[in-house]
Amino acid sequence: MPVSSSWKTTVLLALAFTGSAAQQAVLGSSHIGLHEEYPYHRFNHTIKRVAVVGAGPAGLQAARYLVKHNFTVRLFERAPEPGGNWAYSDEVPVREPYPDEPLDKLSWVPEKLPAHTIFNEGDEGLTLSERWREHWAPRPVWDSLHTNSPAVITELADVPYSADQPWVISNHVIGKHVRAYASMYGLNSNDKPSDVIAYSTRVERVEKAADGSHWTLTLRHLKFLEESHRINTTWWTEDFDAIVVATGPYDAPHVPEIDGLLEWSKVKNVEDPSRWSVYHSRVYRKPQRYTGKTVLVVGVGTSGSEIARDIAPYAKKLYASHKPYDWDKLHPFQRRSFRRFPSSAEFIGEIKSFGELASLDNGIVGGKIYLKNGTVLEGVDEIILATGYKRTIPSGPDAPPPDVFDGARLRNVHWTGHYIADPTLAFTNVRPWTIGPYQSYALAKVWEGTARLPNQPEMWRQYNDTRWSHFRGLFGTSGAQAIHRQYVTWINNESLEHGGPLVDNWPVKNREIFSYYANKEWEFEYVSTNNFTRFDELPADKWTEYDAVAIATEEDVFW
Repeated sequence: MPVSSSWKTTVLLALAFTGSAAQQAVLGSSHIGLHEEYPYHRFNHTIKRVAVVGAGPAGLQAARYLVKHNFTVRLFERAPEPGGNWAYSDEVPVREPYPDEPLDKLSWVPEKLPAHTIFNEGDEGLTLSERWREHWAPRPVWDSLHTNSPAVITELADVPYSADQPWVISNHVIGKHVRAYASMYGLNSNDKPSDVIAYSTRVERVEKAADGSHWTLTLRHLKFLEESHRINTTWWTEDFDAIVVATGPYDAPHVPEIDGLLEWSKVKNVEDPSRWSVYHSRVYRKPQRYTGKTVLVVGVGTSGSEIARDIAPYAKKLYASHKPYDWDKLHPFQRRSFRRFPSSAEFIGEIKSFGELASLDNGIVGGKIYLKNGTVLEGVDEIILATGYKRTIPSGPDAPPPDVFDGARLRNVHWTGHYIADPTLAFTNVRPWTIGPYQSYALAKVWEGTARLPNQPEMWRQYNDTRWSHFRGLFGTSGAQAIHRQYVTWINNESLEHGGPLVDNWPVKNREIFSYYANKEWEFEYVSTNNFTRFDELPADKWTEYDAVAIATEEDVFW
């Protein structure tokens, strides 16, 4: 995010921004003041101590900006290192639940805190490996995964890729890139001593004090004691004035409710009893184990198509199941996923049910899979459920997530990321590589008092107005450009009035690079430089619903 360094420069830049100068209306300002005497939100207490949950690209940026703005910050990450979903590991998550667990299910916490326990192998029926993996939840990234976005829109500030970096980036390169960013700002796991970072630390509860004065986080830290082969577990609480939830949309796997799937999920892999015959795509790592097997991939989104490409050279037969669709109505990224499937894959219809198995000890190869079109499929060795994810966050009985999370999108959250009922809670709800720096800067400004939110009635009005509520879409589309313009205009208006550096638009040269890539790799004429220049020149009061909302692509609704 380019930031100007002097007031003389920043004022000139603000006035030079076509369509985004200080006089540009933002936040539906013509409506502000109609609901209350004071048009802006007032915080009940000073915000100084802030928790950031998640150390992926979004959380690292949020922590960096909050530290820069002199907040007392604690960054909590359940994994042993930064990276979020780009922290590859050969370790795989523990078995996903069948069916999905309730979104409000809480982990066990000792009654009296702080508490301390040392676990040995086999305690409570768990191996140390299972206990460790359940805690940090290895990410859903496989060894050969490459991003489906180019380097120019998958880059964090201050740690640029090398000039000869290919457009399509390996997950391993991205992981190093994110760790370099963490190190740049003293947020890596090896930056010690540090009173900011807390890796291998999971948030177990998020609760608001009865008097509204603070948030209390219940935390759990695991440490592997290699010499004695035990795990040291500690629980405690910490209080904060505000919280940033930066855990992303891949918190928990989604398992579809299909007749017979529960029984099939109990079947172990015949060749390797430590594995299962049916499992979620998040445990996929490498293709060699599929040599000579018949594999069914349930879901044809990004994960389904890319995993199919990976295992196709090894599998004997490859099927891909999908729901009914109208090709002309599919999002371009959904059409891209179909086109990315290997030619050897055979598409089949939606699954109606899994037939009864004669035994749970002989694999699933003898079982019958009934499709809704009347077809019966047999002879499948393994099934990969590429059926998406749910958003979750642990909470107490009085905390907000029950009205924020419905499993997919965030609800009751303002476009700035603030929870409308209590803006001391915020969620990173934008693409971290591109809009993330703007949002992180804005969060710091709002909580330090150099940027204002509209009052609560106005935030609700904007949330319930589709013009303001979604701003969804792939980078370069109308929805993504709308939220970008909103941030630039809002931040610069507030900075001119209350102080702070101004921000620039995304560099023009990057627009051209990205547009060329999108037309080559995504879909021809889906994105052009006109998508950007149009928003440079179109006043916000002229936007239509089409301008601010684009079709979303979500795996959990397109498997």
